[in-house]
Amino acid sequence: MATPRKDKQRSRSDMEARRSKTLYLPLPRAEADPIILRFRMALETVRGGHADRLTVNLLATVVLLTRFLTEAGHGLLDLAVFDDAETALGNILKEGNETDVWTIGQPVTDILTVIVNEHDRQLRETRLQAIAEASRRFDRHFAPS
Repeated sequence: MATPRKDKQRSRSDMEARRSKTLYLPLPRAEADPIILRFRMALETVRGGHADRLTVNLLATVVLLTRFLTEAGHGLLDLAVFDDAETALGNILKEGNETDVWTIGQPVTDILTVIVNEHDRQLRETRLQAIAEASRRFDRHFAPS
């Protein structure tokens, strides 16, 4: 008969083993769907011509996270796509902050659509460990120095 202490140790090691295995699997669909939905809603807002600072910031977030995953070897897009998107969003943020007019043209919307679709694919196919590292990198990128 197992003692309570051994049962506790066994259950702790079982939990750690499950957690370790989880890091090598993609994000569960139930968790990925709400994340990608936020980005898709922002994209649809832009397509509808109703951009604002929050929407542009959300799209900049998906651009960076997708870039970080791509740089880590989990992407299908050329890095030049991200360069173009970052430049365009930087200009839009600058102009929007100065004028409070948030205009995103069709060419930029097309690039953002490709990136949001790629991020959707990444969340469904890339192991959780890589997604967590991209998220940590994003947090470090914007951490106060």
